[in-house]
Amino acid sequence: MKPSQRMHGLVQHINAVAQQLGLDMLTVKKEYIFRTWVTISAPLTYAVFGVYWGFLEARRHWLEGIKSSIMLGGLVSGSAKLLTILLRHTPIRDLLHFFIKICEDYEQRGVDFIHALNFGIDRVYKIQRIIFVGYSITFLIMLLMPLVLLFYKGIRITVMPYEIPGLSIDSNIGYGLTYLQHTIPEVVGGIGFYLGDMLVLLALNQIQTFADIFQLKATALNDALERKEHSRYVCNVGEYKDFNIQALLMDLINWHQLFVDYCELVEKIYDNLIAAQVFAASVSIVICLCVSLNEFDLISAIFFLVSAYSMSVYCIVGTQIEFAYDQVYQTVSCLSWHELSCEQRKLYMMMLQRAQNMKIIVLLGITPLSLGTALQASELDFCFGNLLAKNNI
Repeated sequence: MKPSQRMHGLVQHINAVAQQLGLDMLTVKKEYIFRTWVTISAPLTYAVFGVYWGFLEARRHWLEGIKSSIMLGGLVSGSAKLLTILLRHTPIRDLLHFFIKICEDYEQRGVDFIHALNFGIDRVYKIQRIIFVGYSITFLIMLLMPLVLLFYKGIRITVMPYEIPGLSIDSNIGYGLTYLQHTIPEVVGGIGFYLGDMLVLLALNQIQTFADIFQLKATALNDALERKEHSRYVCNVGEYKDFNIQALLMDLINWHQLFVDYCELVEKIYDNLIAAQVFAASVSIVICLCVSLNEFDLISAIFFLVSAYSMSVYCIVGTQIEFAYDQVYQTVSCLSWHELSCEQRKLYMMMLQRAQNMKIIVLLGITPLSLGTALQASELDFCFGNLLAKNNI
């Protein structure tokens, strides 16, 4: 399959997932249908019932109150993803069409560009499989474990860490209605987490693909500059060969400008979502650790894995983006600039200056999105959770 066909299939898959939630990503005008309102109601119902139940439990014991707020980080990150999709529908739609157009244009430029595009799409599919398997396993366990414990041991636990006022889980009808109500935000949340992650990680992954295309263009320019250098030894006096250097240089500069503008656009669209995802996951890890170090709780153990898993994926991709920035800078630095003319060197210096000052993705203006941030956050989470557990604060 051509890269454009593969990218089109990937975009259609993401849109099919969005349609399950009533969020058509490719439509020109947003439409609020029944499924859209169900999706919007999911975080609202959890916020109302979860906060109310957490307040009641905290009055009995501090640990019960913390257990009731285990999924608070999921509420924050899920709400951030939903608001981003609703409020920034048009730029996200334009990005999805832009990915397909880039593939259609550059798959016609030779085998090297096709290989670079396919390699980038393969990265996205690998991430997609990891996210899909991870979310499917954890959310299925959270949904099925209460039923397993009920049928085999007669223990009644809820899917979400709250109970609905007026419905007692000790009665069959109350437990059934509670389980049904919990299933709706759980399923909507699982699909929404997957959709939001795919939109963000697809956009971030294209930064690496664009860096690979930039390197191919720079290689073509460098080859022309080397041929120009070698031609001086064999050409007659006064003979001049252009080797199409000006066109190759302008093509490289234009692509670098597109690369910079794209990076800034992605950060502008998804900055709040990424920050909410990472920091909410970090807070969830602290809460889950605090609960788990005091007593074993199934929901906290599972949600701990979900939070650590999602934070790690984002930070690993952030580190790969930093490598892509370094790749672009090294590619620009290694050009045979001494073979350029005086006017061409001025253009080259402008490109080099921009490559030296690439704007990295920063979480709320505090810390960069990288694996180092994930490690520091994990260390702080463990220390803080252990402190709370030991002192019973």
